[in-house]
Amino acid sequence: MEKGIESMKEKLVIPSCFGVAFVWFTTHFGGGFASGRQVAEFYVTYGWFAIFMPIIAMAINGLVFYYAWDFSVKHQVFDYKSWTDKFYSPYQKIFSNLYELVFVITMFVATAVGFATGGEIIEEALGTPYIINTLMIAVIIFLLTIFGAKLIRKVATIVAIALIIGVGIIYGTNAVVSFPAVMDLVASQRTETSFLAAAWRMLLYASFQALAVGAYVAVADALNDGEDVKKAGMIGFAINAILLTLASITVLAHYPEVLDIPVPTIYVVREGVGGAFAEGLISVLILFGAVSTGVNFVFGGVKRIVAWWPGEVEEQKERKRAIIASLIFVILTWCIALFGLIPLVARGYDLLGILGIPMIIIPVLYKLLLSKDAESTLAKDENI
Repeated sequence: MEKGIESMKEKLVIPSCFGVAFVWFTTHFGGGFASGRQVAEFYVTYGWFAIFMPIIAMAINGLVFYYAWDFSVKHQVFDYKSWTDKFYSPYQKIFSNLYELVFVITMFVATAVGFATGGEIIEEALGTPYIINTLMIAVIIFLLTIFGAKLIRKVATIVAIALIIGVGIIYGTNAVVSFPAVMDLVASQRTETSFLAAAWRMLLYASFQALAVGAYVAVADALNDGEDVKKAGMIGFAINAILLTLASITVLAHYPEVLDIPVPTIYVVREGVGGAFAEGLISVLILFGAVSTGVNFVFGGVKRIVAWWPGEVEEQKERKRAIIASLIFVILTWCIALFGLIPLVARGYDLLGILGIPMIIIPVLYKLLLSKDAESTLAKDENI
């Protein structure tokens, strides 16, 4: 009997490549993605180009994260400071510290967007003041953060599965219903801008997402070898590309009236399929996404703050430091969230996206090409 139970447990264990891919998705599906605000700002604003630009963005991210995970496994570096020191060598003193600064800013902005999204959603549902709502989200994130990594990993797995199923169904059904309207838009090639402008915004989106590589290398220790890395990259790309594209198509059907709405996803569900049930479900899923991303980033920020804290102490005092650091991080992020959701996504993400191109996108793709050339040369030499 006991052997049977143990066997069942082994079968229920999620493969590491899926776990790592889920971390990518749950971090990506944050406040901006969940609310539809990111989709509106970076894709739908540019009309019919929004159908395929999300796929290109996720392909870029897939290459970046594949290389980052592969680099982590090969060099056995699983925290972002060690990773950047190795990656930027011999110029790590400049670029590693610069990345750390940008990554900390990214954590603040992304978490603030989570607070802002939660605030907007609760205001839509209950009519309570935005400031009070963001404060409630801040308290929830703070409480989840102080219970440590074990709880966070469990919550992330549950949230990932719920989001993939729930969001896939809601976006999928509404995308099918919206398809004729989207096809009319494509046929007329309706847009108020150029392909180059749409491509630039797509690159900014991919670049901003790539800055989160510091959070992703922390889970690469679950990958055993290059095959695991490839599987994680492909699974992560498939999940993120499909759901981001479905979200983009669904919101695109309501172009251009949807562009100025703080939470486009709610508007789309109201106008589309599902009625009150779908609206309630997507609201819950958006809150899950906003909170899970906030928890992931706050926990990462707390670990870094504690690492900076001078002097070594016993475990009990270390926990007190973590609680204080979490409180500081949450308060600062909550203050940033008071700027509102639209300004945070439109301005904060743009700035970070620009910084990410020379810091992550170009160096990673360059090194990836070099590594492939080196492998090709080695294979030719072996065949001679």
